[in-house]
Amino acid sequence: HNPLRFIHATASGCLQAMVLCCICGTELTSGVSSGARCLQCLRSEVDITAGVCRRTHIYQCGTCSRWLRHGGAWVVADMESRELLAVCLKSIKGIGGKHLQLVDASFIWTEPHSKELKVKLELQQEVMASVVVRQSLVVELRINNQQCTECQQSYTKHTWDSSVQVRQRSEHRRTLQMLEQLILQHKAHQRLIQLSHSKDGLDFFFRKERDAQDFVAFVKSWAVVRHHDSKHLVSHNAQNTTYRFKKTTCVEVCPVCREDLVFLPPKIAQALGSLPPLMLCTKAASTLRLVDPASSRCIEVTAAEYWRKPFTAVATASKGKLTEFVVLDVVDDEKLAACRAQTGRTATSSIQPCEVEIARAADFGQNDERLIVRSHLGSLLRVGDVALGYDLRTLHIGLDEDELGRVPPLDVYLVKKKRPERTGKRTDRRPGKGSTWAAAAAAAKQAEEEQHEVAGPEEHHHVPEADTSATPEAAEGADGEDEEEQDEDEEEDLAMRQAAAELLGSLSDSGSRPDAEHRIDDKLAREEAPQVAGSAAVPEVLSSGYPAAETADNAHGAEHSSGQAVRGRVRAARRR
Repeated sequence: HNPLRFIHATASGCLQAMVLCCICGTELTSGVSSGARCLQCLRSEVDITAGVCRRTHIYQCGTCSRWLRHGGAWVVADMESRELLAVCLKSIKGIGGKHLQLVDASFIWTEPHSKELKVKLELQQEVMASVVVRQSLVVELRINNQQCTECQQSYTKHTWDSSVQVRQRSEHRRTLQMLEQLILQHKAHQRLIQLSHSKDGLDFFFRKERDAQDFVAFVKSWAVVRHHDSKHLVSHNAQNTTYRFKKTTCVEVCPVCREDLVFLPPKIAQALGSLPPLMLCTKAASTLRLVDPASSRCIEVTAAEYWRKPFTAVATASKGKLTEFVVLDVVDDEKLAACRAQTGRTATSSIQPCEVEIARAADFGQNDERLIVRSHLGSLLRVGDVALGYDLRTLHIGLDEDELGRVPPLDVYLVKKKRPERTGKRTDRRPGKGSTWAAAAAAAKQAEEEQHEVAGPEEHHHVPEADTSATPEAAEGADGEDEEEQDEDEEEDLAMRQAAAELLGSLSDSGSRPDAEHRIDDKLAREEAPQVAGSAAVPEVLSSGYPAAETADNAHGAEHSSGQAVRGRVRAARRR
């Protein structure tokens, strides 16, 4: 008889053979295969992780932070992510066998600057019939730096396959500067491998031709351009008849920029709709917008129309070409506004016809030359503002009378309103306030407040007593704040007009025109008239900032009463 085997009777009465473990003597059922070892002894003797590499290397690009996957591909993955775990498992040798199975895998935390990763693996394998052993181990992966192929090409010369040359043959190239900001804003330079400057523009280099075509499409969507392609042979393999070319796309940007004075030849002006020869360019984007200040007529010129019939600028908004003019009076064109209302067309916020009386800023204190010109800046200009424009009386544009046609051009083409220079702190940007004129208005306002405090202190203290007896305290505080804000707006507008009147008064000291004093006295009388009359509608007219619409006759006459001036302002406000 074998002492290792015996018969065990179960409670059901069935007989079952039992075996003792040959190492520890634990009772085992007869279902255990040969060897007669329990699970504990089997785990201590069998090691299923013997063929797994416990220390290996993984490669990361130091420039783009991508990881090298098994097979040579570079992928993007974050630290301790599922994508990085897949890259690590592909780098570990010994876990891809048929019998060895991977049950679970996870990261173990390591120092971020240690350049090491630790992965915990849980493996299982069937070592005997119906006996499965599961074990776990930790694999260390060392992170090594290796530059990817794309980064290598970006740091190596002559590795580009396609380039884009952007050129603008103009004096100031303002459209090209706008394109640079748009490229950075929309991140159109992400696939750019090299950038170089040239005489008239920039050169962009790309690794693939498809990236260069996308960049050209982006430029065409933001500017009036045309382009042509060229290529040259780099290498040729006669064995398999393959060729390698380098392709270059030259993009030419329209030389006309925003705020330029454009000359249209007679044939082009007739083809575009009988336009005048000189027009202002107010927009240079995917289309060109041309405006005639005399008639406020606006037209859009597409890229196809421009390159089919190109035209140039005779005066650009570069430094020294624009002249400063002081706005003395602004009168809206009511006839053209009524015509637009009948036809159903409304003027845009930047194009509103008007007649502007201006004087050159350099002539103040020397002469009394004034001009009345037509402009499209009726919605922006106010009395006392400084406007920039082209003075054709002193500016040489190189055109004779035959080229300009029968209709003479304007003496001055107003381009834009001069804005105060930006500082570190953001200042008040209310319309009608320039840098010089705001200082003069503030000084006049302060002098007026001091005079008011000295002249009428009794009336100033009498009004609050009457209000406190008639109204509650809460309502009195709210009404007082509204009245103070309204008074401040009226005082600011009045101070602006008085500052302009003082500047005009300096002209009368030169003695060039004796009627300047009568004009100043008449304007000051009309400004003080609303305060005497006490009308409720007059402050609204004054707070709008628009000058009264006086005719040429009553502008020179001082015999009109203040009441007639007030009624004239009210009628002008109603017509607006």
